[in-house]
Amino acid sequence: MPALPLPSLLLLLLLTPGPPRGAAQPFPQDLVARSTVGLAATAAYPRFGGLRGDNVTAQLGLDFQRMLRLNGTLFVAARDHIYAFDLGQDKGTLYPERHLTWETRDRANCAMRGRLQDECHNYIRVLVPRDARTLLACGTNAFSPLCRTYQVSSLEQEGEDVSGQARCPFDAQQSIVALFVDGSLYSATVADFQASDAVIYRSLSPGRPPLRTLKYSSRWLQEPHFVQVLPYGPFVYFFFREVSVELRAMGKVLVARVARVCRNDGGGSARVLERRWTSFLKVRLLCALPGDSVFAFDVLEAVTPPRALHGRAAVLALFGTQPNSIPGSAVCAFYLADVERAFEGPFAEPRGAAGAWTPVPEERVPQPRPGCCAGMGPAAGISTSADFPDETLSFAKEHPLLHGAVAPAGGRPLFTRTGTRLTRLAADTGAGPWRNQTVLFLGAEDGRVLKVLMGTQQPPAGTPAPGDGDGDTGSEALLLEDISLYDPGRCRGPRGASRVLGLELHGPGQELFVAFAGCLVRLPLGRCAQHGACRRSCLAARDPYCVWLPPAGCVPVPEHLPIGPAPGTDGAPGSCAGEAGEPAAAGDGGGDRAHGVRGPGPGAAVPVPVLVGSVLGAFALGALAAGLLSASCRRPAAPKAPPEPAPPPAPRLYPVLGPPPEPPRAEASLQAPPEAPPERAPEPRRGPHGCLEPAGPGPPRTRALGEPRPLPPPGPGPGPGPGPGPGSFNRVQPRAAGPGPQRLDVPPDSPPPPRRALAQRHSLEAGPPLGAPGLPRGLTRMHSLGGPGGARPRALERSCSTKPPLLPKPLQAPAAPGWP
Repeated sequence: MPALPLPSLLLLLLLTPGPPRGAAQPFPQDLVARSTVGLAATAAYPRFGGLRGDNVTAQLGLDFQRMLRLNGTLFVAARDHIYAFDLGQDKGTLYPERHLTWETRDRANCAMRGRLQDECHNYIRVLVPRDARTLLACGTNAFSPLCRTYQVSSLEQEGEDVSGQARCPFDAQQSIVALFVDGSLYSATVADFQASDAVIYRSLSPGRPPLRTLKYSSRWLQEPHFVQVLPYGPFVYFFFREVSVELRAMGKVLVARVARVCRNDGGGSARVLERRWTSFLKVRLLCALPGDSVFAFDVLEAVTPPRALHGRAAVLALFGTQPNSIPGSAVCAFYLADVERAFEGPFAEPRGAAGAWTPVPEERVPQPRPGCCAGMGPAAGISTSADFPDETLSFAKEHPLLHGAVAPAGGRPLFTRTGTRLTRLAADTGAGPWRNQTVLFLGAEDGRVLKVLMGTQQPPAGTPAPGDGDGDTGSEALLLEDISLYDPGRCRGPRGASRVLGLELHGPGQELFVAFAGCLVRLPLGRCAQHGACRRSCLAARDPYCVWLPPAGCVPVPEHLPIGPAPGTDGAPGSCAGEAGEPAAAGDGGGDRAHGVRGPGPGAAVPVPVLVGSVLGAFALGALAAGLLSASCRRPAAPKAPPEPAPPPAPRLYPVLGPPPEPPRAEASLQAPPEAPPERAPEPRRGPHGCLEPAGPGPPRTRALGEPRPLPPPGPGPGPGPGPGPGSFNRVQPRAAGPGPQRLDVPPDSPPPPRRALAQRHSLEAGPPLGAPGLPRGLTRMHSLGGPGGARPRALERSCSTKPPLLPKPLQAPAAPGWP
């Protein structure tokens, strides 16, 4: 089998279809950061580690607990203190404008309970706005939780202290989420000193009794760690992780959950679920890589408030692997509409001796459906939750878990990272000059912050887009920066103090506040100044927070960006070496909306997808043409046959020597068409004596069939005697020099000699003797009337011929009468 040529092989590989969509895909590789920012570059960023003169903080560290951004002020809750930072102050400083100190008075009793002295402080674990002018703060208070209300403007206390049980944990290491909704405080934490009673609690409701989850029920809550609480529609959602009851056979496996309760839930009847939630349901959140064997990230770490993602409300969540497995993290997005739809799915219950959890048949589910809100949907005819039938309330008590899971948007994670655990997440869905890009900030346990660009949404119709091309509309993530922030020499704290505990975005100031256990760092969102006046470096950074605006250079995106083309923005010369007049560097091509401000026009670059498609198409066509050409050239040719001897020419009649009755005669009609010569002699040119001589190289002139041969000019030729008359059509062949001229019209006495090569022909001019007599050379001319006796002897002279000196093959004259 002949080998395929290289172009055909390349074309075959190009046109071979790839694996099907449903096929297993390899584990995604970690993205390489386009820029790495070390501690030397971040050492100048302002930091806060405690008040000046605070010896306790200087000795034990800040012990950060919570951050809240409200009305242009950043409130930071820590151990024994609440700090208020003015976000409008100079960005080069970070010091609180005001603060309050709230220390515990029960430190001695705390030590008597077996706790360490360092643990017997007041750690402010809850800091939520109660209304526009007050906020609620709750602290551990030496393992005796307590809550207070403070004014936002002055941090002065209002009202009396309130018990913090079920509103704040006893230990600072236990989780807590809290939020005021409709004037009621929704909190999720543990309600006892031993942390055995996990609770989702609603309290501080005017005219409404407090509600909570079922106590000591593993079906409701099993060792939960609460992450986020947020309202959406008629429900309040709680995001947490817990030990799975349905996967108990696999050991202690953590899974991510989302639970919800109705805002208007008033508890059950006196018989079932009194002062308990009647609408509590929970379902699993699944953030996994698809494939034949699903790889799931089950440990929920952080959840953002609702964001607009592709025009739909969604939350972004950060997940990790199991504590005893290989470190890894992933970011998944969940549409809230998909979350709501999951709560309409089948219920789950254990069945069989093995305790496998299976879906409950729909015919066994009572009506109205458990988990719905009174006065809405299927329960529109029921005024309050206490009026639900006992069958519905009993089913809700035993079946809080739904079968199945909520799938992420797009069916896979948006971003993955292996080898390290990410701990905090902050998302900016309005980044870039046109506020249409999504940037994720991810805090890690080793003190780094990752800045990830997720792509863009198209700008409004008719709006010119800044940058080149169509923008980053794909789903591929781009790791822009890997920033090291934790400096152990300037940020004291306990073991594991390098773990990022909090991230708070301040969009108007384009800054990010990063919290560690021992300090707070003020981080700008972009580092545009490092590019200076280098346009190529600014564009190659792909940073949505930097824009190229001549003559200022690479600057942070202004709050009010000018719309339309600006002078010099298309190709402003920069100060980089070799930049002027050169094309943009790799990485700053089309699709860069956040780097330079450009108006639409013919100068816009070709979009990258179109360019790649054109290149692939041209390559495919070229490979196809090359393959076909190579295949045709490699086809084996037919073997060459040996040359056959040329057949003897047909007899030719020559006219009588002398002037013919009619000057023009068609010689071609009296002879057979000669064989086409392989090459044509060049056109003749007239020599110094009037004869036509061969010209230089050039295309020969071909005489058409039947065209009369041109006549030579009259007069004596260059030979020694008078030339032939104008009616002579004989062609005198050149021959070797001899003793004198020789007659060629005498019939030969023997057959003609064999053909000689053209190189062996000789001229017929007068010269030395021809040597020994032998067979005549050249053409033998005969009289047209017959035998040799009728021939008229005449001296031969060289005549001028009007035809080019072609050397045809020797022709045989007809035999004389009597010739055998």
